[in-house]
Amino acid sequence: MKYIEDRSSVINPLADYEDLLKSKKKLRVKLGVDPTAPDVTLGWYAILRALRKFQEYGHTAVLILGEFTAQVGDPSGKSETRSVLEENEIDINAKGVLPIIKSILHSDNLEIVSNKEWLSKLTISEMMNLASSTTLAQMLEREDFSKRYDSKNPISLLEFFYPLFQGYDSVAVKADIEIGGNDQLWNLMLGREIQKFYNISPQVAITFPLLVGTDGKKKMSQSLNNYISVTESANNIYGKIMSIPDEVMWDYFLMLSDLELDEIEETRSLVADEKMNPFDVKKSLGKIITNELYDETLSTQAEQSFNDITINKNIPDVIPDAYISDGEVHLPNLLTENDITSSNSEARRIIASGGFKIDNVKYIELDISAAQLDGKILQIGKRKFLRINKK
Repeated sequence: MKYIEDRSSVINPLADYEDLLKSKKKLRVKLGVDPTAPDVTLGWYAILRALRKFQEYGHTAVLILGEFTAQVGDPSGKSETRSVLEENEIDINAKGVLPIIKSILHSDNLEIVSNKEWLSKLTISEMMNLASSTTLAQMLEREDFSKRYDSKNPISLLEFFYPLFQGYDSVAVKADIEIGGNDQLWNLMLGREIQKFYNISPQVAITFPLLVGTDGKKKMSQSLNNYISVTESANNIYGKIMSIPDEVMWDYFLMLSDLELDEIEETRSLVADEKMNPFDVKKSLGKIITNELYDETLSTQAEQSFNDITINKNIPDVIPDAYISDGEVHLPNLLTENDITSSNSEARRIIASGGFKIDNVKYIELDISAAQLDGKILQIGKRKFLRINKK
């Protein structure tokens, strides 16, 4: 269990944790995931790979797909009431993330369940019993709730039920351990108290650092568009890793590699003392992550592609093709339809700011004739290219 101990904060009476390890029994390790978005980021992956480590020690991973709790919305770290997701949106998100999660975890000691199986069936009497397990004073001890209460920002009663539901999940699956990001600490600890209320041995709560996104400021989130998806190409993942600020990469090493802590700290000291180039260290990080998500061949190709485009200023050998008809071409449409930009508004902003090139020459107009584009290479940033061909 060295990996798990080193890369986490075990927040519980230490004796509970030591007793579990000494028992030699197969533990039930719970991770709850609310399908609030249709993709899996590296931030999610960091926690999922920790769950996979428990599996490799012979324990059972119990992954709870929070299809019921996603409708409530986790208030952790929120300064205002969250909007409620529609059930059909949750279903779409769940169908998107479930195959990805299954590809990350081992299948032989894995249970995947949806908490709507039990939470949607609670009677009014059972809900009243669950609500009686916790006091309002306990809820207001939670920092984000107390701040909102003190500043007179509204807190819905539904939000108070989120941690109750998450705790009841631990009762339903009889969790021995629950893992999560460190923003989940209060929820996980309340889960212990709710298990005690139902006369179940309290779980051990283990929290992990939250990965900061590519902006270097806020936690990685699809809603903030500062994320790296595990389903992106090896080239894109490597390139985005190289774009994160130097000071952020140490948590990436911590959560996304199997390097020993003393090796990470030694490297960090060498960089701080200017005895090692942080650029080279980050390249090794990109190689480690892309190698784990793909393979050695693709991670090497990703590194070479990055060197060619960013360092040597070369254009990659393989560029996606787009086909256009005669007439005038609206560039934002062209870029968005070919997944170079996520929206027309993003494309317009990039073009207006001078971040768009045609054959390595900046172009700031939104429209251009097809004849002028035929055979040209479009470029946004350092890694996104598109070759244009007339039909």
